[in-house]
Amino acid sequence: MKKLTFAVTILVAFCAVTQQAPPVLRGSWLATAGPKQVFRGRWSAQVLPGTKNAAQGSWTLLNDSNQIILEGTWSARKSAGGWQGTWSGRIQKGGSMSGTWTADTGRFSGKTFEDLLKQTAEKQIAGSWQSRRAQGNWWLQH
Repeated sequence: MKKLTFAVTILVAFCAVTQQAPPVLRGSWLATAGPKQVFRGRWSAQVLPGTKNAAQGSWTLLNDSNQIILEGTWSARKSAGGWQGTWSGRIQKGGSMSGTWTADTGRFSGKTFEDLLKQTAEKQIAGSWQSRRAQGNWWLQH
């Protein structure tokens, strides 16, 4: 009985060690707000363990000197209508903002959100965003 308990303990420990966290993917983004405003920044993402259709990550908004002026988090899930999610951010001098986003998957050939993020290494992925009355489009790239 002691040998069986020892073997099960070793097996559980081995499984825990071999289960690695999904890789963190990174890239840059561009976004528009109205006809003349263009924003840019960086993003990071990690697919949630156990599913390839949900993810969370962080983003930063950069000024022309590459300094972070806004940063926040985002989350994503696949729904019947495609990939969509929420985002929130905190302005460096106080205040916060939040909104929703959707991905345009018309030309997307993958099956999972992980595929969508990995495809940014080959081409831009596009979508739209909204926050209260403000709205625009976004593009992710690697």
